[in-house]
Amino acid sequence: MSLFRRTRVAVLALLGTTVVLASSWTVPGRGQTVLAPSQAASEVTRNAVQATAAPAGKPRDRPASVAAIAARLGIAEGSAVADIGAGKGQDTWAFARIVGESGTVYAEEITETFVKSLQAEAEKRKLPQVRPVLGRSDDPGLPHEAVDLAYMRYVYHHLAKPREILRGIWRALKPGGYFVVIDRHPGTLRDWVPREQREEKHFWLAETTVVREAREEGFSFVGCAEDCCESADPFVLVFQRPRGLREPGRDPDAPSPLAASEVLQQLLPQNGRYQRPVFIALGEARGLMAPILEQSSGQGAEIVLEEWATQKDERPPLLEGLLLPSVLTERGDPRLGPEPIDAVFFLDSYHLLFHADTLLAKLHEKLAAGGWVFVLDREAKRPLSRREASHQRQIDPQVVRREMAAAGFRLRNEGRRPAPDRFFLVFGKSDCEVDGGTE
Repeated sequence: MSLFRRTRVAVLALLGTTVVLASSWTVPGRGQTVLAPSQAASEVTRNAVQATAAPAGKPRDRPASVAAIAARLGIAEGSAVADIGAGKGQDTWAFARIVGESGTVYAEEITETFVKSLQAEAEKRKLPQVRPVLGRSDDPGLPHEAVDLAYMRYVYHHLAKPREILRGIWRALKPGGYFVVIDRHPGTLRDWVPREQREEKHFWLAETTVVREAREEGFSFVGCAEDCCESADPFVLVFQRPRGLREPGRDPDAPSPLAASEVLQQLLPQNGRYQRPVFIALGEARGLMAPILEQSSGQGAEIVLEEWATQKDERPPLLEGLLLPSVLTERGDPRLGPEPIDAVFFLDSYHLLFHADTLLAKLHEKLAAGGWVFVLDREAKRPLSRREASHQRQIDPQVVRREMAAAGFRLRNEGRRPAPDRFFLVFGKSDCEVDGGTE
């Protein structure tokens, strides 16, 4: 199937201004999305968001879905939309009606045949606002800072060069403009195929992959909007080009720097050495692995979360000279082997978990009596669903406590904060003796 049929990227011009929703929609759970501005949003923005809420009720069909998304994001007459992977234009014509002749719809495809067909159909329908665009598999070919919404429906899973496409979309959006991805399947990856094989065939991607790649290329995650889609199957993700970021290529909502020495004082063993530590670490926190291993007598191991990986052989880079065997989780199972472990380090990673029940159960099974589980993560300032916590890269410490307790762990210590936005918790097995007494 042509990458062309990757669905569309709708670029939305919001009546001459872009409504800023910043980076948070309240998402109680899948299919229950409620749009909400960030805490820093102005009262004007809050009122604008309320005024552009999607129509009540599930959309009946695809044009109604397009209309609901447009209403949710304030896309209306005069707006500019990019339908990326427009195919035969099913969504293009719907957006054209919404933006009117004073707006613009860029109908992007990657073959001249599709582009010519879209041009002929636009002329037949008398839609001068539709502008077919010939893109490439590594560049949507859109004008810079020209669109309010980039829209893809069943297109992203076909991208062989997603990073390049994301940068092109980021540059095409006006600051504050939105990027909507509709695709399958919710959750984590199931089809572990090389990206170059995706362009011509249907291998469904995962929402976790889309979120990671979009964030790393400069998009803020806004929220999920399955309630705006007529189908129950796909996930609907909404991103935004931040106003203050000048170039793509980095996460605009990264955690604050760690005070490494402060953290290590709480992570290193007070007496003796770790025998077999296991790391689930991401980002800057990976720099803590080497000094912990220096205080270990046996070989450690690394668990790579499927919630993070986009390819089966992908691994986070290790510091130079550091060798560590790694395993990729499979539906939460880390497959650690028969040897017991005595320390687990969740370092800026716990928030990602979609398969927490399985992973924690397996870790509890392998953890030796008297072993420890350390959780260092970014604290959410408001209640988040498990899914939204993963996409927002932050989590409520109370959620961590509840999940750990359900898996048979008990909080032993709440450590000092290693950064203003981080929390630090230490757990042990609930049935182990501590300080000479059974807890």
